[in-house]
Amino acid sequence: MPAASTGCERVPGRAHVRNLFLRLLGAIFLVAFLSLLSQVTLLFGSQGLLPAQPYLAALRATHRLLDAPTVFWIDCSDTTLRVAALAGALLSLGLIFNRAPRYCLLALWALYLSFVSIGQDFLSFQWDNLLLESAFFALFVTPSGWRPDNPPSPAPFAIFLMQWLVFRLHFESGAAKLLSGDPTWRNLTAMVSYYETAPLPTWVGWYVHQLPLWAHKGCAGFTFVVELVLPFFMWGPRRLRLPAFLLMIAMQLSVVLTANYGFFNYLSMALCLFVLDDGHLEWLAERVGHRLRPAPPRRRRLLSEAAGALLLIAMVPLSVVPFLPFLNGAAYRETLPVRRVLNACRSLNAYHLFASMTLMRREPVIEGSNDGEHWEAYELRYKPGDPVRAPPFVAPHQPRVDFQLWFLLLSGRGSAPYVDTLLTRLLETPAVVAPLFARNPFPQRPPRFVRLAVYRYRFTDAATRHTTGAWWSRELLGHTQPRTASGAGVG
Repeated sequence: MPAASTGCERVPGRAHVRNLFLRLLGAIFLVAFLSLLSQVTLLFGSQGLLPAQPYLAALRATHRLLDAPTVFWIDCSDTTLRVAALAGALLSLGLIFNRAPRYCLLALWALYLSFVSIGQDFLSFQWDNLLLESAFFALFVTPSGWRPDNPPSPAPFAIFLMQWLVFRLHFESGAAKLLSGDPTWRNLTAMVSYYETAPLPTWVGWYVHQLPLWAHKGCAGFTFVVELVLPFFMWGPRRLRLPAFLLMIAMQLSVVLTANYGFFNYLSMALCLFVLDDGHLEWLAERVGHRLRPAPPRRRRLLSEAAGALLLIAMVPLSVVPFLPFLNGAAYRETLPVRRVLNACRSLNAYHLFASMTLMRREPVIEGSNDGEHWEAYELRYKPGDPVRAPPFVAPHQPRVDFQLWFLLLSGRGSAPYVDTLLTRLLETPAVVAPLFARNPFPQRPPRFVRLAVYRYRFTDAATRHTTGAWWSRELLGHTQPRTASGAGVG
């Protein structure tokens, strides 16, 4: 590892860090848009679960364009939705292959914001916000030109903006766990229930769930170290930044192995590159027999540096506004005009991952029947259903319906507009929603009745798994009222 710089040595910049990050960001955008392409008409199309056209029509009556910035104000037909997702994938390739990277990134940000603005329940996650914020801040580190060849290191203010995002992503997540008052984080037992209550767990999560209590407490303590302590190392001595980076990556990899959160953890790992500098990458490249080209020196321009300083003065306090509910509720309410703008652009956000833990997993299982007496279950592709089926790996793709159904029973309502539409489609136009299901018990014609069965799911223990092959045990809690194709319930 190179020694720490002295006053006579070149201070490593972040040109190569920036270059690698932009390629990875392009790959993440590619995954995000391909994931959308595979389900966009099912989600937002004319026959989708939350159609974009009536949603935008309702917005048009009470909102301005800037309240919901999206190109789909012009047209939101099924063809336009698919073409837009495909365009996003193609623009992602431009960023990956360093073709007009700044313009590609700006277009990617605008296009993904367009989808988020019509996404309603399905694109409301913190990682959708994180992708937009990462792209927004990355515009300041991205070189201009058609194909920049070995551009210099980004300006210090731009590097700080990226580091500030990495800091907030970690520190706010850790602080929210304490500020929320959740007792499981305070006594370090949060991980006892985490693996079996994750929205879409993996089979590796089952194995980790079997660990003893002391191991789960150790994992919770490690989470606090990574989120509340290590971010400060980003601005510390170089010899401390590499181990901090590796520990941050280790935590993200542990999440990748135990649960499916789409592209979130991959994007988080890419952002963590800004903990490092080019000296770290040069050292690694030499170990694999490759030599990185030295980046040319950056030309200092007084006007651009002054503008960068003003941008920092504005961005840093603005970026704290979305986190104010955890700090000062009164101050948060007073910032309503600012929040309206921030909420529309989704590019300055709060991050409060798992601030409160879910201790019990209740799952809705869709059932159909032709006589109202004998019911058969539909099997979604990725969410828990058949107890014998292993929890799958699906990330970085995010199956939005499977994921969103995890939230259905948290509020206690047991209903949502997209669920009502899904049940109606099963009764009237099942082909529209057929891609959601690994098992359709009514392949020839739709059932006469559908309902939701509500189960409590638990991971089995090792002995039960060895004996029965089941990954889950479940307990029936009840059923919703059956409904027919007319939309009426039946007694």
